[in-house]
Amino acid sequence: MKAIRWAWVLLSVGSTLAMAEDDAGLDPTMIPSIIYSAGRSDTTRSGSGVGSGYFLDVNYARTFVNMGIDYKNFTQEHAANAYVGIGFANLLELQAGDGSRGPVQRLRHDFNLTQIYDFMTGNHRSPYSLTLDNRITFTFALERYSTHSELDNASIGFGLLY
Repeated sequence: MKAIRWAWVLLSVGSTLAMAEDDAGLDPTMIPSIIYSAGRSDTTRSGSGVGSGYFLDVNYARTFVNMGIDYKNFTQEHAANAYVGIGFANLLELQAGDGSRGPVQRLRHDFNLTQIYDFMTGNHRSPYSLTLDNRITFTFALERYSTHSELDNASIGFGLLY
C-alpha cells in the first residue's frame, strides 16, 4: 500500500511538471496508448522460485504517466496486481503497485516499431488509422515483490496497441 501512495505522489508531481507554458496539459503530440498483452513469465529465483507461467496484462501510457493491471498464473501460485508509474511513453516504464501478494515494483518496456519510427521522424498518425501489423507490440517486464520474493519474475510477451 505504501508503494501505491508513493506512486500517486510521483504521478501528482509529474502531472504538475507536464503542464506546458500555455497550460495545455500533457504533450498532445504524444499518442496515448493502451496495450493488451499476454505471454510467458518465469521466476528469477533459482531453486526458490515458483516456476513458469503466463500473464495477461492491460497497460495505459501517455507522455510520462502510465498505469496498468495484470494477472500472473504460475504452476501453483497466482498474482493479480495494479500499477501506476512514470516513464517515457511505453518505451520505459517504472511502476509501483499493490495486489494479491503485496507491494510490487515493475520495470516494463513495450516495443512497437511503428511508434518508434513515428517518434524518430516526427510523424503523427491517428491511433485509429493503424493497421493490424502496425499494432503488434512486444512486451518485456521485470517484477520484484516486497513480501513474496519467490514470485519475482521476468516476462516476455506480445500484445496489440490501441
